[in-house]
Amino acid sequence: MRNKDRQELKRGREIYECISQNPGLHMRELSRKLDIPISSLKYHLYNFEKRKIIVSKRDSKYSRYFLSHVISEEEKKIVNVFRKQTNLTIILSFILMIQCSQQELSTYLGKHPATIAFHLRKMKKASIIEQVPITNGVLVLDKVPSIMKRQQLSNEKIYILKDPWMIYTLLHKYKDNLEHKELAALVIEYVEAAISDGVPKHIQTKEDTIDSVANFFFDFIFPISFRS
Repeated sequence: MRNKDRQELKRGREIYECISQNPGLHMRELSRKLDIPISSLKYHLYNFEKRKIIVSKRDSKYSRYFLSHVISEEEKKIVNVFRKQTNLTIILSFILMIQCSQQELSTYLGKHPATIAFHLRKMKKASIIEQVPITNGVLVLDKVPSIMKRQQLSNEKIYILKDPWMIYTLLHKYKDNLEHKELAALVIEYVEAAISDGVPKHIQTKEDTIDSVANFFFDFIFPISFRS
């Protein structure tokens, strides 16, 4: 086998392994991560897709790559959402507080309301979040907790994760491969250590969330025996 052929085989294995370990990366991310020129990467990706070894899924202006038959269409869709920082911070907000309005997310995350509205529309279209009705300050849900109370503002829309357990499971699965993995790891650590059975079951305000997370990590780092 010629040296050039061996190099191409080695490069192909590197690309395959990178996609396997980091599903959902787009071409330029793969190029940067592997230090492979775009022209060479295109050649390998084309051949992998032609042989049905990998599949690409269009996400706005990017094509993201996955191994064939390893990840479901629904999982691909959610991983695509995780790859965007604003989407990820929105999802982490839902995990911590269960429900949020557009205005609350705009305030909490320091993003313009139009930006938040854009991402919420995308996530709703992808069936990741859903709008829930509120009457006289009461939310009635078809999942635990079934009834939640909150202050109601006129004409506000309240959103929740459509399947928080699935989202949390996938977040945990891909936490080491996210661009903002430190933020995701922090929330996962808090949820797993401070909440007995996963996703919280009661509404927390922004202030309550900050206090509970801060208190948890203070107690975690400085146990009572140290402070007494």
